Amino acid sequence: MAIDCALLSWAAGGPDRAVFRTYDWEPSAISLGRAEPFPAGWDLGAIRGAGLDVVRRPTGGDAVLHDGELTFALAASLPGPWDLGPRGFANLVAEALGEAVRGLGVPADLVLRPTSPGQAARPGAAPCFALAVPGELRSGPFKIAGIASRFTRGAALCHASVPLSPRHREIARFRGERPGERERLLEHARSVPEILGSPVGGAELGRALVEAIAARLRTRIESAPLAACMAGDPVQDGAAHEVEVA
Repeated sequence: MAIDCALLSWAAGGPDRAVFRTYDWEPSAISLGRAEPFPAGWDLGAIRGAGLDVVRRPTGGDAVLHDGELTFALAASLPGPWDLGPRGFANLVAEALGEAVRGLGVPADLVLRPTSPGQAARPGAAPCFALAVPGELRSGPFKIAGIASRFTRGAALCHASVPLSPRHREIARFRGERPGERERLLEHARSVPEILGSPVGGAELGRALVEAIAARLRTRIESAPLAACMAGDPVQDGAAHEVEVA
């Protein structure tokens, strides 16, 4: 999360910067939205017993259990040469992810209306995958990715969590098994492999994402060491960075 904060700052430092990275989690972790309360309402003993880390995202949204999934982050200057405002940037990320998922054979559409109106009236009222909000992605009735953004002066950061196993729904047991929550997760959330009926690798999905994002930014994405962004070097020759993190 600290790296993604730094990448957001880097993107804000120039008029035409973009950086994209994918990653997973070791150990598995729960990430909290920027305004979500903690530890009230959480079973700290269960979290410790499962060996989970707990981190806070710089982006909004609600809690996500990162276990058997792909996470990615895109930070970019706004409006940038891509001429994007905040909503356009967030939609670009969701549309690129939808294209990548459809390329795997899974239908995917942008959410236009909340699946459970009123349920997310306050931060932390429900875990991320218990409901879908406008701008996220679903396949039929099921949410398949959690997407959250952060906007600063001149730049934006978007996070997305794409479960590649059913384990993301286990977040209910770390929230004290609140009445009906496990059932809402089962009703609203599925992983891409569950819908497809076969395994999907994070690397495979990541490659498809790079292509889809590059096409929408009308640029090429070149691999670069993380230090190139941390040093504040400008993007050269109109290329965005795909960072390599050791």
